[in-house]
Amino acid sequence: MIVKVSQTESNLKQTYDVKTENGYYHGETGRVSRLQTITLSNQETTVKGVFSLSKWGNYVPFRWLFGRANLTRVFHLYREERPYGNIVFSKHGFYKSCYVITLDGGEVFHCYARSKGSFDYVSIYQGDRQIGLVETYLNTSNYKYTHKLYLLEEFDPFAETFSLFVLYYASYNFAQRFHMSAGSHYEKSWSISRYNHKYDETWRETHFPNENYWGKINLFR
Repeated sequence: MIVKVSQTESNLKQTYDVKTENGYYHGETGRVSRLQTITLSNQETTVKGVFSLSKWGNYVPFRWLFGRANLTRVFHLYREERPYGNIVFSKHGFYKSCYVITLDGGEVFHCYARSKGSFDYVSIYQGDRQIGLVETYLNTSNYKYTHKLYLLEEFDPFAETFSLFVLYYASYNFAQRFHMSAGSHYEKSWSISRYNHKYDETWRETHFPNENYWGKINLFR
């Protein structure tokens, strides 16, 4: 499955159009803060992430030196007001960090971020197997970012959860709140991480060979 997440409003609002192969969703992240509730909804369902403050020990710097990960940016997941999992940011070593999605059904996914040139990537793994990829184009108009989620077919039932993760990731890493500028913005970025190898440049081409990468980026505007 391919999910297109197009930001429609920036500045005073952070809203998104989310297009999946099964229909459309409306997404929203916090207007004022990254700690506000994140929602993904259509006429049939609503999923959301609600921020939860971590225990104080998770904010102790370099906790990982003592074998304990710093678990922050915690959002509990709800579908139709029923809890079903959470997302956390785990920093557990020198240049070692990832996002962890844990679901009540026992599924655990690790998400590794890497910036390279004009794109930001998040490789999604279940165990040692890559099952998804998020691509973000860093060049924007009025700070409205475009994201694409690629997901192996057998994981289509988790498309809503991973789409919500894209909003969560965008809220923390890209959303520009109360900015005073408009127009086109061009950016390049390279990340330093001991998990850079988790990004496989051939994964998308192998599993989605008919995609024309971002050669037709204007189709998303």
